[in-house]
Amino acid sequence: MKEVTKKEINKILQVILFLVISIIFVLPYLVQISTYFHEKAHQKYLTKYGVENFYQLNLIATIPGFFNPDNDKLGVTRFSISQYLVLDKYQRTQVNLAGIMSDLKLLFLIGIYLSFANIYLFYKLKYQKSANWTAVLAINWILFMWLLVLIQITIANVSYSAGDVYQLIRFLRT
Repeated sequence: MKEVTKKEINKILQVILFLVISIIFVLPYLVQISTYFHEKAHQKYLTKYGVENFYQLNLIATIPGFFNPDNDKLGVTRFSISQYLVLDKYQRTQVNLAGIMSDLKLLFLIGIYLSFANIYLFYKLKYQKSANWTAVLAINWILFMWLLVLIQITIANVSYSAGDVYQLIRFLRT
């Protein structure tokens, strides 16, 4: 049986530390970035149609809010519901779908980046026989996890009763 060296144990501990830091600290802030763009997309149309609104970024509550699914501390655009209801159905649709469109754009950009980064990695390995595995794997891990979380958030936003699509349908009837 092979004996595990101190160097190998150090490498394992470094990987574990990277995974823990990326999940507990990096991923929540990446989600906060995507939340920011999502809410700014809503605000763009609310402001365009004269609806009072505000969004407050809360960086302190980012990490605990990320791990609490019942929490809206990651940020929600607050707006005047009475002014929103005055908008016609087309305008309300634009307001509600703006955030989802922002999410889809970000998902597309992350997917494109991962595709090209991995094509480049394949080229480096196949033809140049070199690559910085640590950096490539670290970036791929973080972006892939972000992509998975964004997909889950977008699905929830489309299907959850407090999500943009449900709210749009609810208010289209009025």
